[in-house]
Amino acid sequence: MSNSSNKFTKLALIGALALILSPLAGGGVSADTQHPHPTYKDTWNYGVTSNGWAYSHYYLEAPIRLGSGSSVTDIWGNVKDYAKSNYGWANSGATKHWSWIQAKSFYSWYEF
Repeated sequence: MSNSSNKFTKLALIGALALILSPLAGGGVSADTQHPHPTYKDTWNYGVTSNGWAYSHYYLEAPIRLGSGSSVTDIWGNVKDYAKSNYGWANSGATKHWSWIQAKSFYSWYEF
């Protein structure tokens, strides 16, 4: 194998490794659902704090019987915390672990 071919192979491997490990470097949260309620005012706060607390807080202000739900999962979809509230805020959160790679936040509403 030629010297330039070895250099190209090494650079390709380093680039692939960087792409694979880049999600591990980012400790953020991904919001998978960003569709507000079509009729009523809703508020959704989500993120990861500086001490690694991943959270999702959702509130649907509806004059009818609609409740609020929120959840936090890891990148594989394993639910780490879920909350629902018939009236008021649904607050869910969990301490982010390195094996999650990325925390994901969701919100929902339901009829009760």
